[in-house]
Amino acid sequence: MRFAHIADAHLGREQFNQPFRYEDYVRAFREAVEKAVKANVDFILIAGDLFHVSRPSPKALRDAVEILEIPRRREIPVFAIEGNHDKTIREASVFDLLEHLGLLRTLGLRREEKRDEFLRSKKIADRYLVWAEVGDLKIYGLRHHTRWQLIRGNTNVLKALFKKGDILMLHQAVDYLAKDTPYQDAFDLRLSELPENFSYYALGHIHVRKVAEPEQTGLNGPIVYPGSLERTDVREASHVIVYGEKDKKPKVRENNQPKGFYIVEDFKPEFVEVETRPFYRVTVSGNSKAELRRKVEEVAGLIPKDAVAIIYLEGTVKGGVSLAEFNDLLKDSGIAYYAFRSRVTGEAVISKERVGEEILTEWERELFFHMRSEPKEFPLDEFMDWLLEKYRLGVPAEMSARARKPAEEPKKEVVEKKPPKEEKHVKATPKMEKQEKPKPEKKTGKKPKPAKPSSLDAWLRGGKS
Repeated sequence: MRFAHIADAHLGREQFNQPFRYEDYVRAFREAVEKAVKANVDFILIAGDLFHVSRPSPKALRDAVEILEIPRRREIPVFAIEGNHDKTIREASVFDLLEHLGLLRTLGLRREEKRDEFLRSKKIADRYLVWAEVGDLKIYGLRHHTRWQLIRGNTNVLKALFKKGDILMLHQAVDYLAKDTPYQDAFDLRLSELPENFSYYALGHIHVRKVAEPEQTGLNGPIVYPGSLERTDVREASHVIVYGEKDKKPKVRENNQPKGFYIVEDFKPEFVEVETRPFYRVTVSGNSKAELRRKVEEVAGLIPKDAVAIIYLEGTVKGGVSLAEFNDLLKDSGIAYYAFRSRVTGEAVISKERVGEEILTEWERELFFHMRSEPKEFPLDEFMDWLLEKYRLGVPAEMSARARKPAEEPKKEVVEKKPPKEEKHVKATPKMEKQEKPKPEKKTGKKPKPAKPSSLDAWLRGGKS
């Protein structure tokens, strides 16, 4: 049995507000699907974040439909789960439309029973667990959830739902593979919290390609992240250029992290590269504006015209620098898109504070991680769920000492007391007296009922079979 494992297409993203970046994401997804079909796979897995937002534009939806028509015409089923960018708090999502059109099948907990040539369902409390069967292969999946939704006290939701199968598809960050990624301090699951009896773990969410073999993890099969299909962040740059203060010429290094997906046969993944636009991360250091400008002009000649480039300026320059000066410097360079980021200081600052002390606590880092999204894309519902759960469990013990210290009382200002003004007495009218009378509260004698847990929660606690 052969299948394709794709994740994090992020269709609809117009990165840097550049229309050509929208087309880059569409082109990468189309190439991945076409290569999967050409490889004669039996089915395709999409492990979350097919779209960049849960309400994709009509254009993004149209592009998704056109691309997913390619495997449908070849009668190759596509099984998918919703990532954190796809899911909504509503019952229906855009995946329901794609499913209605016969373009994909969504796995996980559903409100309605789903059965067809490939889908199977099992009722669990007030929901249905929907999985797929292709031949003798059983494929399970669950959409993205926050950590507190998956680990409820002593209950591990994943282990309660998934006892055994061939493939488990999730859109979560696992701590063992989250090192050196944005999820290093904000992972969703620990390695020990994954269900054990699966031959292949098809994961999405981490945008860097990662594989952990069974001999490393103790699980039955490999844990596999194909990474995003396009370069979504400067940390995923295809090339790195460093031009330090003492360097006589810039150092260019190719980042050996191509983008793509996996073709999996007998649960052994083989990476398939997808062509992406060159993405350059450039660091230029200097002690004067003239030096920085000279080095930027020199580096610009090393960047291809079709590339994206993020250029960091570093050093100590008297009076600092204005990025507008450097934007004008490259306006005729012909580079597809470039942007400057300044790390230049106006003067050297030596801190007398304690060295080595953490600036942010674990709680604060997690808070900032949840708030990292751009305003238009901020997942408010997910953030509020996480925040309310944090406070329901009590104020985190790792809150910074600064927050726990009582604030210093402000110095009291001595104000010359003035004699009080003579109060004017206003005669109360009947209308005013009527407004001032408080209304008596109705006493029903009934105590308010506590919130009733969902039947799914009862099932997880063992209250229902």
